Amino acid sequence: MADINSSVITVKEFVLFGITECPELQMPLFAIFLLNYSITLMGNLGIILLIQTDRQLHSPMYFFLTHLAFVDLCYSSL
Repeated sequence: MADINSSVITVKEFVLFGITECPELQMPLFAIFLLNYSITLMGNLGIILLIQTDRQLHSPMYFFLTHLAFVDLCYSSL
């Protein structure tokens, strides 16, 4: 006798919802989020490059700040 699992649900389709379904708000929201992402990216890259190029900033505090900026860069790019 074959046991049949009756709790299995097969999904035929799914719908992805965005932030808004209103077409006139999609472009302004995209621009706002793109600007926010660009500022975050440039700020973190700026911190990393500044600390790496300046010899006076090679102390343990700036070492950890560099790694924190790198982790923030990775998390914001997910």
